Amino acid sequence: MKALLRVIPIVALISTGPVFTACESKSNTPDYEARVNDKLKDAKLDDVKSNWNKDEKALHLSGNVKAADEKQRAETLASEVVGTSGRVVNEVKVEDVDTREADNQIEKRLDSMFKEDDQWDKDTTDLSFSSKAGVVTVKGSAASEPIKDRVTAKVRSVEGVKDVVNDLEIKPANKQPNARDTKPPRRKQ
Repeated sequence: MKALLRVIPIVALISTGPVFTACESKSNTPDYEARVNDKLKDAKLDDVKSNWNKDEKALHLSGNVKAADEKQRAETLASEVVGTSGRVVNEVKVEDVDTREADNQIEKRLDSMFKEDDQWDKDTTDLSFSSKAGVVTVKGSAASEPIKDRVTAKVRSVEGVKDVVNDLEIKPANKQPNARDTKPPRRKQ
């Protein structure tokens, strides 16, 4: 019984270790989203919100403002908080500025650009494009990281594109079956 009473505190201490470690590591990661939202509120940019995407290390700004200089001010405030830890993707819309036609044109150009270009393997590269105020989001899949990077570079080269969010998943192409794999199964005799 005495041995059990000595073991219980040790077990309790060991089992709480991961809790303290998890709390400690979480506090080491800055809460960019909350910090930017506070700065935006202080700057009276109440209709602009931020969303931190840790996978792409990007802070997305969304919402509406009355003038282009407010959109720029929101981006500047966000950039000050994020610093060199990531990038700011400014998807804020300016009131009375309709970007739908320009966004539609960007999407059409990208669709035809990738469909007509023979360098893209249509079987292994699945792409869709969505433009919002000149910020293009690419979704789908690519066979490798270099292909994903080439897609980003090509999208950036299109007139009117202000930024690119590449959400392509890397899905390596299936290897072609060899002769052994294609033989019919043996029949039992």
